[in-house]
Amino acid sequence: MKRVLITLIVIGLVFGMGGPSFSAESANPLIIDVRTEAEWNSGHIEGAVLIPYEQIGERIGAVAPDKTRRIYLYCRTGRRAKIAQETLNKLGYKDVINLKTLENTAKTMKLKIVK
Repeated sequence: MKRVLITLIVIGLVFGMGGPSFSAESANPLIIDVRTEAEWNSGHIEGAVLIPYEQIGERIGAVAPDKTRRIYLYCRTGRRAKIAQETLNKLGYKDVINLKTLENTAKTMKLKIVK
């Protein structure tokens, strides 16, 4: 029995199961603020990128050429982030998450709001 348990632990370690997984992406998530520049200037998530929702289709390739990368979006209420999410999905982006508001994004991602 002890031998079986040790074997399972070794297999789990070899195949990356059973422990936390860290990547450059999880340490540096792509967070996009889809509000206006004036809203951005009044406060935004530390490390976020400003791309107003109506420009997301034209500008996303510069910050996210990999369409499988996870992208987090936020705005004031979630409506513009939803529109941006739909645009990105139509462009083939596979992992786009609408965090809705600035405050919810700060709380969920455990990041600061900066001005």
